[in-house]
Amino acid sequence: MRTEKSWPKEILMHFETYIGLAAFLFITVILTVQVVGRYIFGQSWAWIEETSVIGFVIMIYCGVSGAVTTRQNMRIDMVLTVVPFIAKKVLMILDTIIHAAFSGWLAYYMYQIILNMLQLNQVYSITRLPRVTVYIFIGIMLVLSILRSVQEIFKLAGEQKGELGKTKPSFDLDSIWEAGKAAREAYLAQHGQQGTEGSHK
Repeated sequence: MRTEKSWPKEILMHFETYIGLAAFLFITVILTVQVVGRYIFGQSWAWIEETSVIGFVIMIYCGVSGAVTTRQNMRIDMVLTVVPFIAKKVLMILDTIIHAAFSGWLAYYMYQIILNMLQLNQVYSITRLPRVTVYIFIGIMLVLSILRSVQEIFKLAGEQKGELGKTKPSFDLDSIWEAGKAAREAYLAQHGQQGTEGSHK
């Protein structure tokens, strides 16, 4: 079905959003364990606070890239509502270009930091994880944000007046529900028809 074929593309286009969601769920679970352990059992674990900070950083920089695809970046819409269609398109493309340039500037300095950290070979005090791995992930997300911005510029350039700049939810639960409902109805209709044909035989 069409819904099944679109899943690989959906995951490819939003995989940083799914990574950010996984980091959020991880933080929620381990901090809940920490709170319960500390206030009920009088026991806490230092590694939880360290890994939750790492998870928070991962979640934030996944959001930097994911917000471009879902058009959830912060911007002032007051000007966009009063200007003509062409001016609105130009301003939105310019906004995306500025975001890409800023991400590129950050990625350049992040690259310098990564080179220095590779020489220092620093690790986290509790988990002993190499600090550079987190910074490499940040750099990858910044580069991905630039690529997402390029994709967004091409999308904006091709959009017409009715669809220009419309935001897209990270997780469209309504469409997922409708797709599942349609798949279930098609499955029941197909097997119901086969059962009817079998009964005639």
